[in-house]
Amino acid sequence: MKQRLIVCLVIIMTALLCATGVAGANSYDNYNIAMELSATKLTEPKEITVSIKVTNVGETDMPGPVTLYYPNGKQVEEFGAPTLTAGSSKTWSGTWKVTQTQLENGKITFKLKYSLYNDAGETINKTLNFGHEIEYTGAVTNVEINRTITPTTARKGQEVTVTYDVINAGNVDISNVTIKEHANISGKNGKIDSVKAGEKASYSFTTTMGSKDLTSQATITYRAGGKELTDKKAAATIKYGEIKLTADLTADKKGGAVGDTVKLTLKLKNAGTVDFKNITVSDATLGEVFTGQAVAAGQTLTLEKDVPVNATVDYQFSVKGEDADGTAVETASERLTVTAVDPSQVIMLTTEASANTEVVYSLPGTVAFTVKVTNASTIDVENVTVSATGVDLYTFPKILAGETREFTRDVHVSMAGQYRFDARVRNQLNETLTFQSNIIRISHELPTPEPTSAPIVTPPKPVYEQVPTTDGLPEYVGTLQSVLDVLYKVFLVLGVISLALLLVGVVRRIQANVQSAKAQDHLERGTYRDYTHPAPKARQEKKADSQPEPQPVTRPIGEDNEGPALPEADEASTEYAEDGELMAETLRKLYPNENKADVPVTVEIQQEDAPAEESLLTRRRRQHLQE
Repeated sequence: MKQRLIVCLVIIMTALLCATGVAGANSYDNYNIAMELSATKLTEPKEITVSIKVTNVGETDMPGPVTLYYPNGKQVEEFGAPTLTAGSSKTWSGTWKVTQTQLENGKITFKLKYSLYNDAGETINKTLNFGHEIEYTGAVTNVEINRTITPTTARKGQEVTVTYDVINAGNVDISNVTIKEHANISGKNGKIDSVKAGEKASYSFTTTMGSKDLTSQATITYRAGGKELTDKKAAATIKYGEIKLTADLTADKKGGAVGDTVKLTLKLKNAGTVDFKNITVSDATLGEVFTGQAVAAGQTLTLEKDVPVNATVDYQFSVKGEDADGTAVETASERLTVTAVDPSQVIMLTTEASANTEVVYSLPGTVAFTVKVTNASTIDVENVTVSATGVDLYTFPKILAGETREFTRDVHVSMAGQYRFDARVRNQLNETLTFQSNIIRISHELPTPEPTSAPIVTPPKPVYEQVPTTDGLPEYVGTLQSVLDVLYKVFLVLGVISLALLLVGVVRRIQANVQSAKAQDHLERGTYRDYTHPAPKARQEKKADSQPEPQPVTRPIGEDNEGPALPEADEASTEYAEDGELMAETLRKLYPNENKADVPVTVEIQQEDAPAEESLLTRRRRQHLQE
């Protein structure tokens, strides 16, 4: 039972080691080797990709380096000579061309050299051959060649294209494809280097229709599986005729980076007298592009199609339709090539403009413009021309990738407006690319009058005079100067004292005037004082009326013999009498020449509500003024 189990395990291990596939792994000593091939079934010698990974699966580090060798015995330099520690690994991936002998042997063998410790602890060197099986299959050649003629009927001067599509449907690559056409089409052979299994390649001949029919007939030769093979295409006639329907195909640009879009424009012109209907437009790459179109007699139909840029492609639109009678009509556009450009080769510039002023005060004026051009591409650009309003200003011979170049130019501005600069450069497709700058607005204004500057006055040159000194003068001069100084101080003190006395006199004079004004005011304060004439009768009557009537005195019985009691003196009357005497004395002093007998003195006690009378002093002043 144990023997059967061991035998089964051995068979399984052998099967695993010998199994075919894209990957294989084997363990040798303390190494594990994994090997992968890009293809294990080959129809002929060809180059494949080989990947090898060496891992130290032991518990100790290897004592020496590990080296890898190709099947021809040459060392793989890229692998190096690493010393693998426990658990570490080293990987290599490269190409190897499988030989016919290896195909016949069914295996590719590489070699590994390494060192390890033996049981005695000594280092020993070992060489290990390991490999991977491959399968040699019979070469299957299956090549299909298609021919397309566009158009089949052409007018004189119209372009005719004959395209051959070589499709490799076998499992072996073909090479050295040669296409020999009829002399009507081309005097040179067309060539295709190779077509890999499962792929397609095309080749086109282009000619111009003359005044007679053309013939297309080709012989195609190629090599496959080590053999030379031949294919032929029968003769086909391209008719000459007058076609009233023409097709013109254009593109907005010659190409672009992968992922860009190109707009194709097709113009169908009906130069005849009948309408064309049921028009179908197709292309070998795009298939049917437009269907169910119609073009009236003498009219032009414009159709547009956006196509993505994935690769370099030739477009030629074939147009088929019929007239009103159902007669078929056919034409085609000329071939148009759309080129795919590597994105890393796309040119991208930025243009920035600035001016030293935005206002000019006279026309024409001069403005200094500065233009900066930055190369935002990953490649260098050459011959970058900067222009404005159609006039070239400057050309940069070369701008490196990521570099910014600038220049300044004085531009004569003839009118106010907007100004913009363009940077032009040609790309790989020989197309002119234009990159516009920002817009700068220049305005015109009248200048402000310059203010009149004040004249510059030059001060006269100062004249210096010598100050006299006392040096050399007699002694009495110094004594006299001292006396004069003393007198100056004395007179200064006297002047101050005089000024003080003057101020005192002025103050006292003012006080005297104030006292005099008060005395005059005292004389005029009485409402009626006349010491020369008696009071008018009406006033006396009024005074009498104002006196209180005497009241009868009631006497007690038995006192009839007593005389009437004397009234007590009125205190106020006494005061008025005294005032009258004082006033009389005052008048005698004022008028000493007047006759005393002629000056009657009238003293009237006026009640508070009595009307004011003119005083003697006031009357005399008035008489004096009248005289």
